[in-house]
Amino acid sequence: MKYINEFRIVKVLPCFTTPGYIRFIAKADKEFSDLISTIYLMFPPGKSNYFKSENKLTLRVWDRLVTLHPDGTVAVTNTKDINEAQEILEKIKKVISKAYNEYLNKGKPSEQEILKVSKISWLKVYACLPKINCGKCGYQACSAFASSLLNGEVKLSACTPLKEPEYRENLEKLRKVLGERLLKSLS
Repeated sequence: MKYINEFRIVKVLPCFTTPGYIRFIAKADKEFSDLISTIYLMFPPGKSNYFKSENKLTLRVWDRLVTLHPDGTVAVTNTKDINEAQEILEKIKKVISKAYNEYLNKGKPSEQEILKVSKISWLKVYACLPKINCGKCGYQACSAFASSLLNGEVKLSACTPLKEPEYRENLEKLRKVLGERLLKSLS
């Protein structure tokens, strides 16, 4: 279900990081304060920073920083031009709509879920992996895989041993460590 109908670009400034590019601020036709924590759990921890006290979220996605404010304002960096800005806003709309549907189905994430994600480390993930360093995931060591997983560079499904019956217990450990929502987003 679509949540945001329209974004209006309210400010365009030069980008600090890429000469000739822009950064912009846009305002949605609705606020999305109740969805920010849900969006936080939709991205790997290495790609997101949730500022709970302000209910603000910064994502490192699509080769740029995207900051979501509860009042429906978004700030985006590293954008070529207004046309690309519109494309990025369409992607943001899709993310917000997906979060809205998740919110309708499962409710707002609990404080415990958010705290769990904020404290996750590659070492906690590594402790749940088979630790056989088989290389089937494309990494020589399970530790490198764990780190890359949390940085959003690989999906959990790349660890094929987790699909084998003898490692089902490892998957259950991951479910407890990551929580159901983050496990889904990393899979």
